[in-house]
Amino acid sequence: MKNFKTLNEKINSHVLKEVELNDDIRQKELLIAVMQLAEERAATLTAIIESSEDAIISKNLEGIVTSWNSSAERIFGFSSEEMVGQSILKLIPQDRLEEEPHILGRLRAGERVEHFETKRVTKYGELIDVSLTISPVKNQAGEIIGVSKIARNITPLKRAEEKSAMLAAIIESTDDAIISKDLNSIITSWNISAERIFGYTEQEMIGESILKLIPPDRLQEEPMILGQLKSGQRVDHFETQRMTKQGKLIDVSLTISPVKDKAGNLIGLSKIARDITYKKLEEQRKNDFIAIVSHELKTPLTSMRSYIQLALAKVREKQDSFCENVLARAEVQTRKMYLMINDFLNLSRLEEGKMSLNLSRFNLTELIDEIVGDARILAPAHVIAYQNCDEVMIDADREKIGQVINNLLSNAVKYSSSGTTINVGCEISAERVLVSVADQGFGISSEDQKRLFNRFYRVSNDQIKNVSGFGIGLYLVSEILRLHGGKVKVESEQGKGSVFSFALKTA
Repeated sequence: MKNFKTLNEKINSHVLKEVELNDDIRQKELLIAVMQLAEERAATLTAIIESSEDAIISKNLEGIVTSWNSSAERIFGFSSEEMVGQSILKLIPQDRLEEEPHILGRLRAGERVEHFETKRVTKYGELIDVSLTISPVKNQAGEIIGVSKIARNITPLKRAEEKSAMLAAIIESTDDAIISKDLNSIITSWNISAERIFGYTEQEMIGESILKLIPPDRLQEEPMILGQLKSGQRVDHFETQRMTKQGKLIDVSLTISPVKDKAGNLIGLSKIARDITYKKLEEQRKNDFIAIVSHELKTPLTSMRSYIQLALAKVREKQDSFCENVLARAEVQTRKMYLMINDFLNLSRLEEGKMSLNLSRFNLTELIDEIVGDARILAPAHVIAYQNCDEVMIDADREKIGQVINNLLSNAVKYSSSGTTINVGCEISAERVLVSVADQGFGISSEDQKRLFNRFYRVSNDQIKNVSGFGIGLYLVSEILRLHGGKVKVESEQGKGSVFSFALKTA
């Protein structure tokens, strides 16, 4: 029995030692697992801190920087070596130094400072806008031993906000209606000038179709404009009519631009509408005045020309050279005045949309012969060379085509020196006839050529400053040829003369 007891004690003692040994192994394994987990968490935290787009900085209670991540270096320009151990005041502008003790006071009171917007200074002296989130760092006893600071660079955001605020102010203060709409023509924004011009409030129009403003006879304009924008074109100064809340038609000039997302996809339209009703009314009054005055002047001038021609015939019979010379000069001046008045009348008709073509079949060669013959009499100081082309018939407005050739020929005379040659050309090819007028004059710069056919445009040049004119001749030439389905072209070089030409279909 005694032996059995001794054996049992030995067994129990051995088991106890085994248990103690296993506990030690487990504790060591647990300790290793805890350490691995801590290392993984530390590595993860380090990776997060280093990969963050925000500056993550820690500092002690004296404001000395103790850690500095790569984004802090990117945002502020200082490397970790330059900042760790340095005062955080290095980043704070002089006029904001009071912020640091104020923030520390809030942290000591148990507060966490979130999204505190301020300014900081970079290594290069640049002021940047930042949003700060600041938290206390505590020890195991709960005592604050430092501060952790996350700084986000919000300079681009602030600039965008300022730009947006400025644009909003411009939109609200402009005299033009500024409207945006989606691709279904539903209005998404409506400024105060839109309310003033069209009579509808913002509440009445947002969510409504833009078609509410378009007269029934102009509804086709909306899909046409959308088609232009989808093809990449911008619509500038498109003059049309729109309808107000009171049902009144007003004249407007529209500038329409595409609104695109970041990927470049068209998502809507921005429209600027300018009320040009008053301008149109003034233009109409001016055109009416020109038409009335021109018409009233034309009648006595025609009589005057007839009297001068009659007197000229009489003095030629009497061989009175002095009177013949005087009357011939008077006849030239009345002819110039007649052509000028005709230009103004045509301009007025053109702007009213009332210029029509009186089409007939006629011999273009005969018309050119007549005009060249008159020009040789009216401009004896120039050599006007013309080699008759073969007889060519065209279907056109004889009077207006005559006006075109007259204008080109008189311009060639006005803008070239005495004694120079003006060549009038006429070439027939492939069912078309090309008429050209070439001079040896002052020439036209490439910049002026772009605007030469605009209404009332005159070339600014010291050589021609004393040449009279209103800048409507070439505009009328261009418009008359456009009505005929043709186009005037110019080739010119300064100091080397110009060539104006146009082509018409043969009959």
